[in-house]
Amino acid sequence: MKVTRRILCSPFFFIWILQGLCDTGLSHLSADDRQKHSPLLMITAKAGANRGLAECQRLFKNEIWNCSVEDMRSHRGQLPIFIKRTLPSANRETAFLHAISSAAITYEITLQCARRKIPGCGCAETEKPSQVDNSNWKWGGCGDNIKFGKKAAKRFMDKLENGNDARTAFNLHNNEVGRRAVQAKLKRKCKCHGVSGSCNFKTCWKQLSTFEATGETLKHNYHTAEPVKFHNDNLQKQRKKRNRSVSSRDKHLVYLDSSPDYCVRNVTTGSPGMVGRACSSDTASLVKCRSLCSACNLRYRTVYRYKRIKCKCKFVWCCAVKCELCTVKYLLTTCV
Repeated sequence: MKVTRRILCSPFFFIWILQGLCDTGLSHLSADDRQKHSPLLMITAKAGANRGLAECQRLFKNEIWNCSVEDMRSHRGQLPIFIKRTLPSANRETAFLHAISSAAITYEITLQCARRKIPGCGCAETEKPSQVDNSNWKWGGCGDNIKFGKKAAKRFMDKLENGNDARTAFNLHNNEVGRRAVQAKLKRKCKCHGVSGSCNFKTCWKQLSTFEATGETLKHNYHTAEPVKFHNDNLQKQRKKRNRSVSSRDKHLVYLDSSPDYCVRNVTTGSPGMVGRACSSDTASLVKCRSLCSACNLRYRTVYRYKRIKCKCKFVWCCAVKCELCTVKYLLTTCV
């Protein structure tokens, strides 16, 4: 039972499962740890998982690997929850999923903390002065508490990883890369002080950027991920002269295994393959998608389809919006 629960309810991969299967997604935590989390914090972690999945799919929608898993198709309408599947390969896609998931949960917890939605979470500690004495601004205000967000996300993501093997080290490292990516994208926001809006002096604090900015950083890290091997209980980067241990502060994603061919369907990896992939209708995405079909030695087929959409919407006093249903014609391009 313990082994089964570990496989089903660990934080790593996005799939759709029945509501309640994993006890709000935190069954890998001890009873004491669950008591430390308010229900709002647990709900926030779930929302972060969904944010990460949506961002992953946005970033890779025009790539051969598009952050899709076949299991999702058979569980539509059920509760989206963040859990782990024991995938056989610790490749760069797995590394990215760890990072984007960890980043998204960090981001969501920090965001809701800033909105005063999470009990026990307040403003970030004021930064230590780093500018010269005659500067016209200083750190102050109520900064977004990234320290709290990272700590809470680490508890959710890393609690399960209690082994001392290559996969555990791989998971933990890429989790940390995701959390650090959110922190690296914090921006400075300031408030002016002075007579008649003269802004003689400013108080500044750190604030979250958009999560898309973090996502773009992690996608760059995905493309520049570094191969490593596990030796003497450490991940080591492979160098010509001498291998170097991977630092816990290293911002690069790492992977242990090569990626499979995502052009073909693979039940083991969850890859649906490119056959039947539908292209987005906008011109740029369509051109890119057709090139992906060709890259996988497939042809593409374009056919007309019809769909019904809401149209001619009007505001009716008071207070509703009524729409008609219109049939529109569109082009559907798929890889065949």
